[in-house]
Amino acid sequence: MDRKTPKPANLRTARARSALARAAFALTAHPPLEVNRSVSLATRSFVAGWVLAGLASGSIPARTNLTTQGQTASRSSGACVERQLGVMGTGLEIVVWAPQRSTGLTASEAGVRALEETEKRLSTWQKGSEFSSLNRATLGSWQDLSPTTAEDLKRALDLARATNGLFDPTLGHLVQAWDLRGEGRLPSAVELETARSKCGYQGIEFDGTRFRRTQDVLLEEGAFGKGAGLDRAASALMAAGAQAASFNLGGQWLFVGPGDWSVQLAHPAHRTEAVLGLRLPPGSMATSANSERMLKLRDGEVGHLLDPRTGIPSGKTHSVSVWAKSALVADALSTAIFIDPSRAAEFAQRFDAEVILLRTTGTGLTASITPGLVKVSDPLTPNLQIIPLVYQQSH
Repeated sequence: MDRKTPKPANLRTARARSALARAAFALTAHPPLEVNRSVSLATRSFVAGWVLAGLASGSIPARTNLTTQGQTASRSSGACVERQLGVMGTGLEIVVWAPQRSTGLTASEAGVRALEETEKRLSTWQKGSEFSSLNRATLGSWQDLSPTTAEDLKRALDLARATNGLFDPTLGHLVQAWDLRGEGRLPSAVELETARSKCGYQGIEFDGTRFRRTQDVLLEEGAFGKGAGLDRAASALMAAGAQAASFNLGGQWLFVGPGDWSVQLAHPAHRTEAVLGLRLPPGSMATSANSERMLKLRDGEVGHLLDPRTGIPSGKTHSVSVWAKSALVADALSTAIFIDPSRAAEFAQRFDAEVILLRTTGTGLTASITPGLVKVSDPLTPNLQIIPLVYQQSH
C-alpha cells in the first residue's frame, strides 16, 4: 500500500458532520411526530441495522418497509409518540407508548435528554466532555469522576477484563493512527506499533470514584457509549411514566416494556436485505459488521473495527448480533465477539446474552444462534442455514 498518499476513506468528513448537524436541527426544531391512536391498529417497522461498534456512522437511518406488530396491553391502548432526531453523532428513532399523549411527550423528552447528557460526559468528540478532560489530565494524577461516569466506566472496565481486552475502552491512539474520525489513513509500521503500545485498559487505575492514567492511553467511548446512553435513556423514560418504548440509535435497538418485540436482521453484505426474523424479549440488540463502513485505501479496503491485539482493523465480513438485558453489555460484546467469534458461546453464557453470527458461504448464509433464540428465529430467505451454538457444559 502507498502509505504517503492513501485514497480517502469513506468515513465521516467535516461536510458530513455539518449536514448531520443541519438535519438534527431541522428535526429538533419541529414538534415530535405525535401519533395519538390505538397501537393495535397500526404495525410498527423495526429492522435491526448495523451497530458500528467502533465509531458512529453519522447518518440518520432510513425507515424500511419491514414490519412488526405490538401485541401487549401496554402497546394496544393509550397514546403513541414517535420522534426522529440526531444525537450522539448518529440518528435516533424513538417510539413511546404511554397512557396519555402528554405523558408520552414528557417521557420521550426524558429519554432524549438522558442520551444528550451521556454524550456530554463520554464523547471524546467534545473537548469539554468528562472523558476528554480525563484524556488531557497529567499522567499519574487522580481525577474525580461524576457518579454517572464512574458507573459507566466501571461497567466498561469490568467488560474489558471479562473479555480479556477484546473489548477495550482505551483505543484512542489507534483511532487517531488510522484517522477513523477523519478521511482515514494507513499508518506506517512504526506509527501503528507506537499507537498499539499506548492502548490497553491495564494502563488506567480506577478506585470507584477516581481515575488516573498510569500509562499514555486514551479513553475511547466508541464501543460502549451508545449502549451506556440507551440504558440511561430507558431508565429516564420509564421513570417519567412510559409504559413501553423502542429506541433505534444508529442501528442499536433497545426495547422496554413487557411482551415480545419483532425485528429482522440484514444480510452481512447487503444491509437492506432482511434475512432473519426474530422475536425478542425486552432488552437491547447490537450488531457489529464491516459492511456499512469499510476503510477504503489505495490498495484495497479494511474494516473499521479495530482488533486491540494487533491494532489493525478486522477484515472479517460476517456480522455479529448480540441481545442482552443491558444495552451497554450488548454494545461491548458485539465488538468482542466480532473480533473473536470463537468466544461467542462462552460470552453469551457468561453474560446471560444471546448471539447470532451471520456468515456468507459459497451457496448462501449460515446463522449460528445461541439456544435462547433458535426457537424464535424465522429464516426469511431459503438459502439461510441455522446452526445452533452449543454452550460448554460446566463441570
